[in-house]
Amino acid sequence: MFLSASQTRTASKPCWLLPALALRPEKPTTQPEFTSMDDATQSLHLGIDVAAESFKAALLADEQIHHKSFRNTTAGFKALLRWLNRLTKNQPLTATQVCLEASGGYEEALALFLYEQGLLVSVVNPRQIKAYGDVQLRRSKSDRADAALIVRFCQREQPQLWQPPSPHQRQLRQLTRALDALKRDRDRLRNRHRRSEGPAQVAHEAVLETLEAQITALDQAIEDHVQAHPDLAADRDLLVSIPGIGAQTAASVLAELGVLERFTSARQVAAYAGLVAQHHSSGTSVHRRSRLSKVGNARLRRALYFPALSALRHNAAVKALGDRLAQAGKAKMTIVGAAMRKLLHICYGVLRSGQCFDESLHIAT
Repeated sequence: MFLSASQTRTASKPCWLLPALALRPEKPTTQPEFTSMDDATQSLHLGIDVAAESFKAALLADEQIHHKSFRNTTAGFKALLRWLNRLTKNQPLTATQVCLEASGGYEEALALFLYEQGLLVSVVNPRQIKAYGDVQLRRSKSDRADAALIVRFCQREQPQLWQPPSPHQRQLRQLTRALDALKRDRDRLRNRHRRSEGPAQVAHEAVLETLEAQITALDQAIEDHVQAHPDLAADRDLLVSIPGIGAQTAASVLAELGVLERFTSARQVAAYAGLVAQHHSSGTSVHRRSRLSKVGNARLRRALYFPALSALRHNAAVKALGDRLAQAGKAKMTIVGAAMRKLLHICYGVLRSGQCFDESLHIAT
């Protein structure tokens, strides 16, 4: 684990003024002192299927599953704790492994609440649960069945524990995601505006003006938020030292990566973003073209697309990679995907080391 590069600085400075920093030492955590299911004897597992308004909980104790539904509110979270205490006869819950699917943000408040109560929380990719269900030859689908499947997955697979981002990192993620959503709405409305006329066109123009104003306001809010937190400001300065990465992209990368310490290598970061190659071959007859897996954070991939196009022209390390792939006859989108992955590797490198981008450290072949 590593300490944020910015924690040795109290204010944002141009990258060339930043001092050389050692790799980040380990930070304390509020989780129990063991971080793997193998480190403690576990008897209780809780699977939760989360929806927008409610969630279904399935507690596995002594090979018996107990089910109950709750509202997806703070009151519902407290009711869940009371239910668990009643079933466990008020025994400590700190050794209870909780598993939730990533559900587009619906699970975040509950996961944070349970984490703060000292439970062992894992937030897993829904595709893992689906694949596990396929292996189990699941024949029916319901909230109750999904919760039971999740708790069985939790017991068998012992997924990696989740560590929440800090409050100001969560706030940055909310701001960058809101900005991304507004920009996508604006682009869709612009396309409709071009094809409209009369009152419809006037209405579209009015909405476009409102969207532009809100986008400008969010841009400023993100800048103010970053400047108000020295660790974010310093990490942002490290990222913008990379040719191709601007301030908005840097904010999105910081927001989507969250807690950097959960990654141990650049490969893991690329896998998290879905920027690893997916090969499909079998025997002598099946040899499909490799493609990006896209099993990961789509927002992070989207944030890196246009910066990768810029880096292919202006970043010597990325340009050398693109030229080599082009000479090998690779398709254009294959080159762009490789550039996105390379750019993300560099982002991880500067954040981990606390050093500005140094072109001489990257092999230009």
